[in-house]
Amino acid sequence: MLRHHIYKRSHDLNCVSIPNWLKFGFPLMWQTDALEVLSILTKLGYRDERMLDAINLVMSKKDERGRWRLESLPPPQGFFYRSFSTDIERKGNPSKWITLNDLRVLKVFFS
Repeated sequence: MLRHHIYKRSHDLNCVSIPNWLKFGFPLMWQTDALEVLSILTKLGYRDERMLDAINLVMSKKDERGRWRLESLPPPQGFFYRSFSTDIERKGNPSKWITLNDLRVLKVFFS
């Protein structure tokens, strides 16, 4: 993961490997994103300069009130999608879950 700077191609760091990894979502189900990978690495104690591109991505998505938006939802089938997308949070709006996860990553990475 570090060779790829979390979300890029190792042989060309100017190219995004999987564009959907740049859209932060919750719940992720079987998919992932750059935020989840950062969360895992920081929980394992990693603080590597190759994580900085992804850290900068996280910081660039913060709004003026210090929140992050829900950008991605699971595929439109099953209980979780119906419940989450209509009752809990809406795609495009500030997300308590994404904001919590972003703040946890930033706190650990910069401490």
